[in-house]
Amino acid sequence: MSFLAGLFNWNSADAAQAATDSRGRSGYSFERLQQLYNRLAQFRESDLEKSGEGDALIETVRQITEVLIWGEQTNNSQFFDFFCEKSIFSDLVHVLGLKKASKKVKLQLLQTLSMLVQNIRRQTSVYYILSNNHVNRLMSTNMDFDDEEVLAYYITLMKSLAMRLDNESIKFFFIQHPEPSFPLYIEATKFFSHKDHMVRATVRTITLQVYKIEDQPMRRFVLRHAAESYFSQLAYHLQDLWLRLNAAASKVTSEDELSAVRRENELQQDLQIYLSDVFELGIEELNEVLADRLLNGAILPVLLAGVSNASAQRNGNTVVRILSPHVALFLIRQVLDTFHCPVLVEPMAQALLWSTVPAALAYVLPGQVKEASFTTKEGDFVKNPLRDSFLATLSLPEDRTFLMAA
Repeated sequence: MSFLAGLFNWNSADAAQAATDSRGRSGYSFERLQQLYNRLAQFRESDLEKSGEGDALIETVRQITEVLIWGEQTNNSQFFDFFCEKSIFSDLVHVLGLKKASKKVKLQLLQTLSMLVQNIRRQTSVYYILSNNHVNRLMSTNMDFDDEEVLAYYITLMKSLAMRLDNESIKFFFIQHPEPSFPLYIEATKFFSHKDHMVRATVRTITLQVYKIEDQPMRRFVLRHAAESYFSQLAYHLQDLWLRLNAAASKVTSEDELSAVRRENELQQDLQIYLSDVFELGIEELNEVLADRLLNGAILPVLLAGVSNASAQRNGNTVVRILSPHVALFLIRQVLDTFHCPVLVEPMAQALLWSTVPAALAYVLPGQVKEASFTTKEGDFVKNPLRDSFLATLSLPEDRTFLMAA
């Protein structure tokens, strides 16, 4: 099991168990928490540069975490009330952002913050954790995300916070003044194409959780961000995954190369399932934007181009690569099986099967669209330049075999 996979399966209850001795008696008391806080309050930023001081800070924070979680699990509110009174959460966030803090210190702080978010039970405690812009400061903290361990703990913290999202708590995550800001969502979407499956899965969980929230100012912000960047990025990423699958399928001569095809297929299929989950939320405005970006960023220029007569499509001065017919048929079958949203499926079906299509759709279809096509229009419809080549592709025996394997 990879480090990331192991971390994402980490059980926060281990900390509470560690706070109890082998005979089941608590090793901590409120007085002990006060002692630990006094020790924490003595640390200064300059201490982080001294030998051994980082380890001492880590141990202090670790013990504070254990006693707080023990207090929550034994329904003793005195512990967390003290934690709030002394603004310890704010102090931890502050230290996390210090350049002098070592990687070990930051990992302990990220783990501590995740455990606290996961384990607090009282609603007032939850609101304290989320208040005073703590969450946005957390999410905006610069860290070394090229480091696998740092990223794993950071993403785990993101997921823990996202699980606290609801129609009431959204006011702590989405800030409207002085200008709209939603760091949890924005920072999460930056990792949408990360190489690690667990990171990608967490990003998708967070975004789906956000989309479900029925807060109109927040939804307008998310919709604008999706239209301007995120959904286009997803469409171009899907296009890239399809081209990678096509490249892998074009050179299969060994079992290893066949395994590579399977891996590429799983990646693009996984993304399709996520996109389908977004559509299935049934948010009309969001679906319209996502369908538009997928049609214009992946399906029309790459997927359907694979069954057109042209071997490549020219977009301005750039030649856009397309899929081979058998891979295109394979993927068309998958897309039609996966997606059920009319705003996406209907234009795709029209492009493939209708003998005449709306002029606006014909204009963006792949293939050799002649200017003369638009002089023969009847009403708003013109001859479909793609249908004949699609049906001809279906008649090829080798392509039919590949389609049946989908």
